[in-house]
Amino acid sequence: MAQSWLRKAALLGATLILGGTALSGCSGGGEEAESKQGDGKDPISIWASLNTNVSITLKSMNEITAIKEWEKATGVQTKFEHPAVGAENEQFNVMLASSELPDVMFVYGDYSKLYNDGSIIRLNELIDEYAPNLKKILEENPEVAKQLKADNGDIYAIPHLRLGEYKTFGGMFIRQDWLDELGLEKPETLDEWETVLRAFKEKKGVNAPLLYGAPPKLSTMGPAAANFLEAYGITNTIFLRNGKVAYGPIEPEYKTFLEMFHRWYEEGLIDPDFATNDQKTFDAKILDSQAGAFFTFIGGGVGRYLPALQEKDPKANMTAVQFPVVNKGDEPMFTGRSWEWSGAGATITKSNKRPEETVKALDYFFGEEGHMLKNFGVEGETYTMVDGYPTYTDEILHNPDGLSVVQAMAKHFIANYPFVGEDDDRYNEQYYQLQQQKDAVELFSKYSDNTLEVSIPPISLTTEESNEYSKIMNDITTYRDEMFIKFVVGAEPIDNFDKFVEQIKKFDIDRAIEIQQDAVDRYNAR
Repeated sequence: MAQSWLRKAALLGATLILGGTALSGCSGGGEEAESKQGDGKDPISIWASLNTNVSITLKSMNEITAIKEWEKATGVQTKFEHPAVGAENEQFNVMLASSELPDVMFVYGDYSKLYNDGSIIRLNELIDEYAPNLKKILEENPEVAKQLKADNGDIYAIPHLRLGEYKTFGGMFIRQDWLDELGLEKPETLDEWETVLRAFKEKKGVNAPLLYGAPPKLSTMGPAAANFLEAYGITNTIFLRNGKVAYGPIEPEYKTFLEMFHRWYEEGLIDPDFATNDQKTFDAKILDSQAGAFFTFIGGGVGRYLPALQEKDPKANMTAVQFPVVNKGDEPMFTGRSWEWSGAGATITKSNKRPEETVKALDYFFGEEGHMLKNFGVEGETYTMVDGYPTYTDEILHNPDGLSVVQAMAKHFIANYPFVGEDDDRYNEQYYQLQQQKDAVELFSKYSDNTLEVSIPPISLTTEESNEYSKIMNDITTYRDEMFIKFVVGAEPIDNFDKFVEQIKKFDIDRAIEIQQDAVDRYNAR
């Protein structure tokens, strides 16, 4: 994927942190957050989605152990406000329109538009004076500072950063036990993939040799389909080709991909229900051993599927497969690698009456104490130092209440989803407990830097550009997804591909490309 999956969504306009997070019902903080601080100040209100793993045990982020400790350390009381499930964007837009804003909004979106609309404030001077930890990171990492700044040099968000080695979090996985049984090697090229999928169909009798279509996805294609398209050197949206912005679905390689995928569908190599799969049916096909290969995340996917498969069949095994290529020896270019700035950040709204105090409190997470608290929790409770290495305790790895590792983490700290601060690789090293997960990290990271050559960087659109681009791409994306299904299932002859391209051009894809190119040029000139 040319950009992180979340960033693709953000290109269509201001949005929320939604990828990988189901949200709890509308709720605020607990009793502690409801009360005023001892000095008479109201709590700082923070609007943010509630991660699904948090919602399993807690009602609000105010109940997370790390948040409680953060409040003690900084002397700043907070009150988290979480949108209702299914109404996140609606509530966000209503909130902006009403001008009744919280003090802080943790979002992922078009920050320049939020600033130009008067919803949030500029943070440069506040960071210089009240955020020494973040300021130091930006000075030592100029590329990160470049990503965080708007074209005019403004900074609008206190960021979530990934500066370590782990920047690729998902990819294709395959039933390794089936490969072993059939005497097959892991596929690398598309031809090898076809051989393996046909063997799964004919010799294992499965209905979905290649499973895809369910979340995480930003289009009907889903990441798995994009992986196979990307073997041809393009992707299903805007990307960089030889340094210039291009749109994958109007390139000749897209037709070649459709011809292959249609043939695979006709031969039963692709899940016949790809257009209607939801997460429940997606999971069921994996756990019922009806899926031979599928896209999933290293942590929550493998960590969930593999133990469940092995509970039914101890010999079951699934392992990571390198991103597909056309020719043996080619290097994959699209790996889902994230940028150092994930695009998520805490904004200070115009309603905040204590911006200095807020920025200072948020900066705590970029210091040593806050960094450890965010990624590991409380020493002696959720981790201990073993030979200088923060090692999770049984509260996390073997939770006495039966919580999974990811659920126990989410209850106590904020390492496994975006929030202010920097991720720590030592979190992933312990989160990925299975050898299959550790192997996947190494495999998916091998070519991850290639993605920077084809990925749209963290650009900033003007308000006018954002509105125009969003309108164009909403029409194009809807049409692209509808036609993708029709081409694959045969409802639309692939001979009509030129008409498909012509229609996308009528939607003014050239103007959308121009907008993106102008923004990329401005980014490169920062």
